[in-house]
Amino acid sequence: MCNPFVFKFVALNKNSRIVELLAPAANVEVAMAAVDAGADAVYMGGPAFGARVRAGNTLQDLEKAVRYAHRYAARCFLTLNTLVYEDQMPQALRLARQAYEMGVDALLIQDLGLIEAGLPPIELHASTQCHITTPQKAQFLESLGFTRLVLGRELSVEEISRIADSVQAQIETFVHGALCVSYSGQCYMSCYMNGRSGNRGECAQSCRLPYDLQNERGETLQKGRYLLSMKDLNVASCLEDLVDAGVDSLKIEGRLKDAVYVKNITAYYRHRLDDILNKRPHLHRPSQGKTIGGAIPDLEKSYHREYTAFNLNGKRGDWAVFDTPKAIGARVGKILSVEKHQPGRYSGLVLRVLPDSSIVFSKGDGLCFYGENGKLCGQNLENFEKRGNTVLLTMPGMEDDSELPRAGAVLFRNRDTAFENAWRQAKMSRKIEVDIKIDTDSLGVVMRDDYGHSAEACIEEGRAQGAKRADTAEAMLKGSFSKLGDTAYQARKVEVSGKNAVFVPVAVLNECRRQLVAAMDKMREDAYKPLQPATFCPGEVLPYPELNGGVADYRANAANSYAERFYRRHGAASVQKAFELLPAQEKQKPGQLLMECKHCIRHQLGQCLKKKPQAAYAGNLYLCYGRHKFALHFDCGHCRMEVRTC
Repeated sequence: MCNPFVFKFVALNKNSRIVELLAPAANVEVAMAAVDAGADAVYMGGPAFGARVRAGNTLQDLEKAVRYAHRYAARCFLTLNTLVYEDQMPQALRLARQAYEMGVDALLIQDLGLIEAGLPPIELHASTQCHITTPQKAQFLESLGFTRLVLGRELSVEEISRIADSVQAQIETFVHGALCVSYSGQCYMSCYMNGRSGNRGECAQSCRLPYDLQNERGETLQKGRYLLSMKDLNVASCLEDLVDAGVDSLKIEGRLKDAVYVKNITAYYRHRLDDILNKRPHLHRPSQGKTIGGAIPDLEKSYHREYTAFNLNGKRGDWAVFDTPKAIGARVGKILSVEKHQPGRYSGLVLRVLPDSSIVFSKGDGLCFYGENGKLCGQNLENFEKRGNTVLLTMPGMEDDSELPRAGAVLFRNRDTAFENAWRQAKMSRKIEVDIKIDTDSLGVVMRDDYGHSAEACIEEGRAQGAKRADTAEAMLKGSFSKLGDTAYQARKVEVSGKNAVFVPVAVLNECRRQLVAAMDKMREDAYKPLQPATFCPGEVLPYPELNGGVADYRANAANSYAERFYRRHGAASVQKAFELLPAQEKQKPGQLLMECKHCIRHQLGQCLKKKPQAAYAGNLYLCYGRHKFALHFDCGHCRMEVRTC
């Protein structure tokens, strides 16, 4: 079997590897902020077909983001990673073509029907929605021409390493952000409950709902708990392990997050990754320039649920938070007393708090606590007043007295206004260092960077005249060409040579500098070359590795005739329609698999049958929410839990 690939992200040189930091972008402003913060690449949605339906962008904004990223040799990927219905295929193909023509570096796709329908010759990345968890699946997708594989979040470092060793395609893994409880691309819970499909970018987050856990006798074992709500991913301490495992791209989740969040998280991982690269001369970053300014990054300060490294170490842990699906934030103090409605002074809720050491409050802080009803409640801080070693915190009143905290409750802050304002106010930019040489004899000016690019401009002929003082004239030239302001460049060194001492009006120098910068921008833009897409070995067709008795069932997510034809060409005797297109009676039949999870409710409740064969929760278990009831199946041999229809 011939090798279908002409390159790998490590340049097929085991002694030299490129490791990319990939950041999310809700819009062009966030994309530019991510690049400024040190991202080597950004991924964002277009007008349609992105897996975050609320994170779409116009083609004009997409092109603006592409051009900004390319200025720093960073890349921009388009998320075309939802299932495409039959009548939408022309629109999806048109969008793919437009992205290719504007210079988008890669398409991130899930629907394999797109390959059958005919995409432009652009680099393809297999979305995590493709359910890539085995070497066999990775090899299959590689054979189709995917140059990058976004692996499932559930994998351990050991499993990631095995997959990376089995292919030459780039390996991308998530390192930070929200976790899906189900294997990506294999969750049908939201679609089943309310018709909103995660595979169509419309997930209603059924995993964040409160469920009752019942046994086969109908007894409630757990009531109103968030039994499927996962913590947020944070593997900052494991980055080196992932790099050693062969990961080429470290991905931050969060295409619905704002610029402050993305800048903070990206800057943090940029620092951590640079520490690794600096220790290992064979590792390199693919983009150019360095970040200037910004605030001090802190993962704890950005909105997040409790953190977990999930299954990276291959050991099962408590990966979910059953008490709340919301972000609690950091502990900031202890509530000493609670008062309501003080006429003439405060309206609303007043908490007397003993703050933890060094805690400073700001108006607008998001504060939360567990109310008497046991639920996480909170408000934004309206005012605060120091009273000795305590603080009076004023905030809007609660709708229900059961939402009030008791004296002695812990106070948390899940929004730090001072921290967010520091990021908003701090000027952050990305700069490429350049050297500038000015020849006073020819009046030519040359700018060079460290990446082999150079540009030239000339001081307008006839506008220079002899200078009375050579030192003053030279200082003026150096000062003018050092002022690169909001451009992509920072002058490291400005040299003046030539026998003539010349005086040039400021306006003329400014115009020459603008021409020089524009010429360098054009030179760098023209020099940017995207990676070449994979080429194919004619006639080579590998079988789809996840057939069930020769059938590509609904988990293959075939939503159009192109996908059906694709699966048949790759060995399927029959192809079932995607879950979204199944008849209602088929969706609702008993035993239909809706979700497959690495997370296990039994284990987290201390009822693992491997450890306690006679555990109290050993019988059949069910999740109940309103009119919905789901059966839990436990595959203890593979440490997996399934959610099925009853």
